Amino acid sequence: MDETWYLGDGLLHVRLPNFAWRRAALARHDLHHALTGFPLTPAGEMQMAAWEFAAGRFPHAGATAFCLPLVGLGAIFLPGRTFAAFLRGRHGTSLYGLPPSSHVFTLPIDELRARFAPTVPIRPTVGHVLAYLRLVGLSFALMLAPMVPLVTVVTILVV
Repeated sequence: MDETWYLGDGLLHVRLPNFAWRRAALARHDLHHALTGFPLTPAGEMQMAAWEFAAGRFPHAGATAFCLPLVGLGAIFLPGRTFAAFLRGRHGTSLYGLPPSSHVFTLPIDELRARFAPTVPIRPTVGHVLAYLRLVGLSFALMLAPMVPLVTVVTILVV
């Protein structure tokens, strides 16, 4: 697998390192897209992030730091779709906990979808809403954390 990858298109075309955690997660993440039907677009990535955090995130701090802000962006730009993806994830299971040799990866896609990413109607509960709001709050906190030193410096200079 390549040492780097590209994020974005056109003017926003950034070359990023392809960290070991990303290489380890990518095949299952892409299979999650196939199971859920979330597109390979910015909107689909926001939905996928919400689904994966609810169904079982990839267990690496780098992956969390990279993907968690997508949940907050989804809450802002696609609130209904992102919450629906989160709900669906609460009733699904990610593939991240399975060993690479698992027999599950030999199953037909329809069986995998029914087992790990079912599309049954889900009535949201207060618990679902609170869990989603907690996740979105963590996302906003992560996105705003880099601004704290800047605000501190500006406050010191102004006062």
